[in-house]
Amino acid sequence: MVPTIAPLTDADEYLIHQFANTFATVAEADHSWTEKIWLTLARKDGQLQVDCGLGKYTNRNLLDGFAGVQQGTRQRTIRTSRILRPRINDTSVGPLRYEVIEPYRKIRITLEENEAQPFKFDLLWSSDMPGFFEDRDRLINQGRLASDVIRFHQSGTVAGWIEIDGERHTVNPDEWYGFRDRSWGIREHVGNELTDLPTGTTSSTNKISHDYHFNWFVSELVRPDGSKYDLSYYFREFRQPRGLEFFSGHINEQDGTQHPVMQVYPELTYRESDHGVLGGKIYVMMRGDGRDTIERVFEVEALNPEMGFRLNPAMYGAWKGQIHGAFKGEDFLDGDCVEDVNNPEKFAANRRWEIRDRPLRIREGNAVGYANIESIVIGDWPAATFI
Repeated sequence: MVPTIAPLTDADEYLIHQFANTFATVAEADHSWTEKIWLTLARKDGQLQVDCGLGKYTNRNLLDGFAGVQQGTRQRTIRTSRILRPRINDTSVGPLRYEVIEPYRKIRITLEENEAQPFKFDLLWSSDMPGFFEDRDRLINQGRLASDVIRFHQSGTVAGWIEIDGERHTVNPDEWYGFRDRSWGIREHVGNELTDLPTGTTSSTNKISHDYHFNWFVSELVRPDGSKYDLSYYFREFRQPRGLEFFSGHINEQDGTQHPVMQVYPELTYRESDHGVLGGKIYVMMRGDGRDTIERVFEVEALNPEMGFRLNPAMYGAWKGQIHGAFKGEDFLDGDCVEDVNNPEKFAANRRWEIRDRPLRIREGNAVGYANIESIVIGDWPAATFI
């Protein structure tokens, strides 16, 4: 072994190198370097939802993941983690496996029977649209590059089966839809915060403790002629003087064309007790000819007001002392069942309980489809109404 060269991996057989080393390492030394996989899959009638994801932390020598199902207000979640090396090419962790059957076309995700929670699945996700990038999310905090992430999302259908408490549910692609994303780069809130640095040095200001407005939105719509397109946007905003920290927005066409959005105004209604999105209108401003602008209006409503997979038990934010990217042992698996995810006491105890994957219907004129939103609303914002 040569000390300045990382070990060979299977990927090194291909003519795809981007820097002078092997795929066992990355160019950045930052411990926050992450590659993430995320999927949310839902029945179109809002009766069942599946979420799962993986995180690879090359500089932390870790791979972790989660999977969960929600029926009504009951959510079951498993969390799993392992040491990354030497199985650096293996995209399985504990009972959870992610397989690329055909790049950007077909993805298989399986969860084997496990001791943590009584559910398992075997699902094939198939794409409807190309993958579409968001704008690069780059943030400097306290002089450090705290975030430098690129992400693409993709819509599709799902087939296979899910078994919960011994009851098998057939997943018919005509009755389900699903979104996935892939992201990589330096990101915030990976692992436990370092304790020997001044407050605020290791990540951006704690968003959960300040007036804060956040939406991440993906969708797919079908026109009467059968052509497909999507609206996607992402913003994070604070009170002045900090103001808008990040915005990305596009209307994406099935042929791969991306039309940048100038501004979105999501005039949404939220349930007061847990801040779940109930519905509303999303006003989208597009560039027209010359000095003209074009306003497009999208209407959304929750598929089922009770549904929305909570991401906190999946380690998005600290949960029972666990967080993405933290060492939990050489081979870790646990899980839990939350009987009522909409219990207001949970929201009152932990504001991160607000973050969920909320399945929505979406309409623009005669075009209809499905969407997913993740949101946080802290403080009074003109676009947010609570009932």
